[in-house]
Amino acid sequence: MRYYRTRSYIIIAGILLLTACAPGRYADRTTVTDKIRQQSGYSAAPQQSAGRVQFPPGVQTADGISEDEAVQIALWNNAQFQTDLADMLLANADVTNAGIIQNPLLRYLSPNAGILASGYINFAIDFIWQRPARIKAAKLNADRVKDSLVQKGFTLIRDVQLAYTELLLAAERLEITRENADTRAAINRLASARLRNGDISELEATTSRADSASAADDLLQAKLALTNARNQLNYSMGITPADTMLVLQKQHADTLLKPVNKTDYLSLAIAFRPDIRAAQTAIIAAGKTLGWERSRIISFTATLNYQYIKTATEKGNNWLPNTANPGFQAEIPIFNRNQGNIQKAKAGIEKAMLQYHAVVQKALLEVLQAYYLYEQSYQSYLLWNSNALLPLEDAVQLVKQTYQRGDISYLPVLEAIRQLQNGNLRKAEVTAQLRRAISQLNYSIGQKHQQ
Repeated sequence: MRYYRTRSYIIIAGILLLTACAPGRYADRTTVTDKIRQQSGYSAAPQQSAGRVQFPPGVQTADGISEDEAVQIALWNNAQFQTDLADMLLANADVTNAGIIQNPLLRYLSPNAGILASGYINFAIDFIWQRPARIKAAKLNADRVKDSLVQKGFTLIRDVQLAYTELLLAAERLEITRENADTRAAINRLASARLRNGDISELEATTSRADSASAADDLLQAKLALTNARNQLNYSMGITPADTMLVLQKQHADTLLKPVNKTDYLSLAIAFRPDIRAAQTAIIAAGKTLGWERSRIISFTATLNYQYIKTATEKGNNWLPNTANPGFQAEIPIFNRNQGNIQKAKAGIEKAMLQYHAVVQKALLEVLQAYYLYEQSYQSYLLWNSNALLPLEDAVQLVKQTYQRGDISYLPVLEAIRQLQNGNLRKAEVTAQLRRAISQLNYSIGQKHQQ
């Protein structure tokens, strides 16, 4: 009798021990933010309250916001990114659920009308071979979610850099457009005076008036573009209201001091892009899921029967069982062998493999596009920052000297100034294009290229 009771205690203790061996926290938002910091150099908030704007340590808005500071603010406050980070908590909860063991089922029958006290404890033990595969699949899925969130972090970094560039360009374009509008208005006034003096025809004066009106409209469009660019940057940074006035620091375009060849860029993308790693992890996770589904073909449950057996010499309360009989019950897989879930898991592997190739193809395309965009933008940048504006500047000086000698009217001077202003605008656009190319190139290889 004592032997059976001791064996029952051992079984119960083993059940409790296995139940206690649930996996702890596997991953959280810091897992994502640490990976982003490792690959990009930017850090995100460890925890952020909903609707609260908080500037990262060291970011001061009084002296203007740099591009790096704008990225830091976005990683701390962008509402959509903070929402996406909650997926890591959900994935961690799936890992916890995968490690949970099903509760034992207790049934007890009290003695009554000659029926002795008895009871049953049913405990599913098929978790012994199912639980490891289930936990592994959940962890791999969490890794996939982590890599996907890192990719979203890189997308946010790129979008903020592009929005920052657009705002810088919009501000510079507005300044140049205002100067250009003033110049074309002066040309129109001069043309009106010449018309009154009979020096030009009505057609020429009408053309000048139309050009001046077009310049005034360009100025209105430039003001609207500046407002939209500011609102877009504030939205990306998570700053409300979106029309909050923030001063940006004037920055020069960065260039790659040691450009890497195209093949190396492609290799970097394969090695570091989070979406490619997520696709790779999805294939492994699908394989683990298939193994788990196959292990579920047989359902096995251990049974422990407790009952009261009264002996000839026993005197006591017959309400409490005093003996136990271990046993088991198993589902015979004749009809249901989990065929549907196994087929679904196999289809999941096939889809994950196809998805991996699709992600790789898209990534390589983005690398090539960013690489060629940088090459073209860099050449244009060198052109407009070397001597492209010198002829226009010399032309302005020469025409001014000619006007001062009284050889020409002021109209050629204004026209030369307008050409120089258009050149300055083109230079600003080329600089912005180079900044966009750098941002897109960093995004395409999944890390910040050392410049």
